[in-house]
Amino acid sequence: MFYRVDYMLAVLFVGFLVGVLLSKAFERVAPYRLAQGYYVAVAALLVLRTGLFACTILMSQQSVWAKMSGGVGDLINLIFGALFGVAVRRKDARELLTTPLLLRALCMGLAFTFATNGAAKAFSMTSMTEFFTQSGYSVSFLKFIMIAEIFGALGLLLPWAVLPSLLGLAVDMFGAVLTHIHNGDPLNDSTGAIGMLIRLAIVGVLWALNRRTQALPHSIRNSILSVGAVALACLLIALGGGAVVRHVSAAAAFHTSH
Repeated sequence: MFYRVDYMLAVLFVGFLVGVLLSKAFERVAPYRLAQGYYVAVAALLVLRTGLFACTILMSQQSVWAKMSGGVGDLINLIFGALFGVAVRRKDARELLTTPLLLRALCMGLAFTFATNGAAKAFSMTSMTEFFTQSGYSVSFLKFIMIAEIFGALGLLLPWAVLPSLLGLAVDMFGAVLTHIHNGDPLNDSTGAIGMLIRLAIVGVLWALNRRTQALPHSIRNSILSVGAVALACLLIALGGGAVVRHVSAAAAFHTSH
């Protein structure tokens, strides 16, 4: 079976191959210039996608607008993969991938996704309320998640708030995956959250790499290990937190009914 996360990874891989093929053409371009170009491209595409998202909500033929928005999202992922393809053939790969402007562009893309996810829940309260109550959660918890995703998105745009935002959103996405597992939902229902976890992990590794001073191989390994350990902690928090929230929600529902 072909899952949505498989499709996302396929788009990233195609972009990576394109980047490798075009790396010669960009080898003389300074890292900052490449990062600047990537930032401008992502910003322009996100503006376009924001307009398409608004059309999805406000206009008729929502499926058409949604497909167009998805196409722009695929283009962003393609460029993202191409960036790594270009970087892998460069001697200054670390300098390129840890350029602050590049990290801001990656955070900007994540921020858009989480902000629109939070907003989309607000426009689908009936279905979201049904899903959360069936999952053992309260409507108050749904509202908390919506607010958390929007504030997490805003935090990704503030340099001093990037780390706590990454952590909080990782817990959120692990919680989404665990909820679908708890409900016995098909894997395809979790692929959106899995895709976001992959993107959060990539940004986390680059963020950590930006702050390390070791030689590149050691720095990459240590950054990946650090992000892996943090991801495990976020998973455990999501697992325990989900159980606690279900217990509290069930107790509140019992007292309300009696």
